[in-house]
Amino acid sequence: MSLTVRSLTSRLLDSAPEQGSGLHFWLIKGARECQMSGVNPDRAFDFIAETVVARGGRVIPRSIRQAIEKAYSQPFTGGTYESKPAWPEPDLERIEDITMERIWCVPSVLEELQGKSPEKLNKSTSEIIRRLFPADALICAGMEAHSTTTFELSRIAENLHKFQFVVPSPMLAKTGLTQDNRESGRCLGNVGPRRFLITEFDFRRLNDKGERTKYADLIDLWEAHGISVQDACAAIILRLAQYGPLVMVVFSGNKSLHSWWHCANARSYATRWTQTDSSLFKHEIDNSMSRFKETPASIN
Repeated sequence: MSLTVRSLTSRLLDSAPEQGSGLHFWLIKGARECQMSGVNPDRAFDFIAETVVARGGRVIPRSIRQAIEKAYSQPFTGGTYESKPAWPEPDLERIEDITMERIWCVPSVLEELQGKSPEKLNKSTSEIIRRLFPADALICAGMEAHSTTTFELSRIAENLHKFQFVVPSPMLAKTGLTQDNRESGRCLGNVGPRRFLITEFDFRRLNDKGERTKYADLIDLWEAHGISVQDACAAIILRLAQYGPLVMVVFSGNKSLHSWWHCANARSYATRWTQTDSSLFKHEIDNSMSRFKETPASIN
């Protein structure tokens, strides 16, 4: 039974678009996939709700119920969804302790992080990607978040700086098939074994509504001591480097730093970080291995 559940989860994730790209219209399709898999309506509700959240959407119970009623051809009034974080809430005291302790020891922790790099920091996008992937790799890169084209690295390398996004794992072929048999260069069915695990931070003083976030007091404290958000990110990255091989740190173009970790099995890192420092950063460990990340040294 567990194998069937995992297979259904993958099929739903693969077929569902990101929020803003038709996720609402996908609900009936997801409900039909659940019905054909023999899942009862209550479980279907849970599967669909979790997929919506994974794709960045907001769970609207009434809309999911309507999709289930159509797919199952029967009334359905059940199904409840309680939003819950997939990972622990950030431990603000621990973040403060780690960042302040490190920065008291080394005032410019960002420079310390930069100084640990054995490579010069002025490398081009082409040079960086060629170091990260095999010479004959197929990579998926895009100028827009909805791009799906996969390229031969050897043919696109010199122009990679023009692509804002890249999938941090090699692809299996130029195109693959989604679970609904659509041809696509960027889908779970075409992405190879996970090569890099990406962690990032979301330290913002204000949210999109202009309200103070849970990190606002921390940022005020850092700034009072002459510490930038990047310094704080660097301090946490150095802490995480105790548990896995740090390959690269990418500046997001705003204030955040994205760290790339080489891994043969992302779940092994997930286990270690869950037991140690999983409350320090925003996690990107999920089933969406075909998700885009910022291309290093690209022109946004």
